[in-house]
Amino acid sequence: MIAEYFTNSSIILMMVFSFTYGGDDLLPAIEDLQISGEPYPGHELQACGYSINGTTSCNFEWVCRLEDGTVNYIDGAKQPNYLVTADDVDLCLAIEVQPLDGRNRKGKLVKVFANDNRKIACHPDMQSNIDKTLHTGHASYKVFLATGFLDKWEAATLSIKREGYTIKCDNDLTIVENFSASTAVTIPFGKPGELVIIGSDGSEHSLRAENGLTDLVGSRDEIVLTLRLFIKTVMFFRALKIILTQSLEDKFIAVIK
Repeated sequence: MIAEYFTNSSIILMMVFSFTYGGDDLLPAIEDLQISGEPYPGHELQACGYSINGTTSCNFEWVCRLEDGTVNYIDGAKQPNYLVTADDVDLCLAIEVQPLDGRNRKGKLVKVFANDNRKIACHPDMQSNIDKTLHTGHASYKVFLATGFLDKWEAATLSIKREGYTIKCDNDLTIVENFSASTAVTIPFGKPGELVIIGSDGSEHSLRAENGLTDLVGSRDEIVLTLRLFIKTVMFFRALKIILTQSLEDKFIAVIK
């Protein structure tokens, strides 16, 4: 029996291989894919699930769904964990997972949304701070300003007012700019705590918040959301002023005619 087993071992192996990897075998897959973590800016989300059917690895892609229903892939977000930022507020976040097996065969793409398929929002306390700042019309934050030399940062204070912002360093360097339609605030991927203010002339000011990401006051994401809200508000009232002025001019012309 032993001799017969070894004699026919190649046939047995072929039968096992055919059963396991033949045309009817199951492709790699992921079961019970879930996202855990608090869905607020400054907090990390983690995707987890069960690998089945010989899955040996997975490709991950975090995506966001816009208001019009289109889906954008988030640059660089290719890990099972993802740090929520101010960029994600008012969007729906999801992760797409592509399972693969040892022969690099792809299984069915699995997708699951964070926050129960609801939009990402600020923590209520952070949103309250932002609303209060807009109401008072000013706020100050402790930050660090990149000098552009060998990753050197200077301690500074970022002051936000209704018409613009000021960055004053401890070495007396002061940057003052008014908000305009071309003023923008961006978040560099993979650099927690950092933001970039792009001025109306295209100049860039890289800042790093002194407070931690999860702090409800003075965090990078609170600063970004506050700046964006002030810019949006200023642009709205400037546009409204133009419309009202034009309307009054039209009425005046109609009267004198």
